[in-house]
Amino acid sequence: MKGLLTLIALCFALSAWSDVVYPVNNFKYISDLDYQEEVQNSDKYVVMIFSSKSCLERTIIDRSCFMFEKKLDYYVPSFSKNVKLVGFNTYFENYSVASQFNVRNVPSVIIIKNGQIIKRFETTYAPADINNGRFGWQDELLREVLSTIYQIY
Repeated sequence: MKGLLTLIALCFALSAWSDVVYPVNNFKYISDLDYQEEVQNSDKYVVMIFSSKSCLERTIIDRSCFMFEKKLDYYVPSFSKNVKLVGFNTYFENYSVASQFNVRNVPSVIIIKNGQIIKRFETTYAPADINNGRFGWQDELLREVLSTIYQIY
């Protein structure tokens, strides 16, 4: 029994270092190495989403953790000709981009054009209030981001 528990613990430890598959289809997560080409050299507005692998690992317990990315992914085809979306995993990765933009919370969203920050969104984990049409911080963040995207193009 002790050997089985050790094996299970080892599997969980090794899976923490495995590649992450993010739950999105219409935008990709990039690294610090791709920042110059994908963001700085883009002629489009760029929406940068800073998330964390640790959040994804907790989705077994809390499925709302990546709900924002999943919902935003749904809307990407409606504006992808004019706006580019990229994600950054901030879990032991992408330190230079995250520190350059002083990212403190995940998910955080920063919209830039030609290297200039147009708008910055940081999460506020307010509780849901479904009686007043608020379904949680994911929906509020999504509404603010989408509103800004549709205004800029």
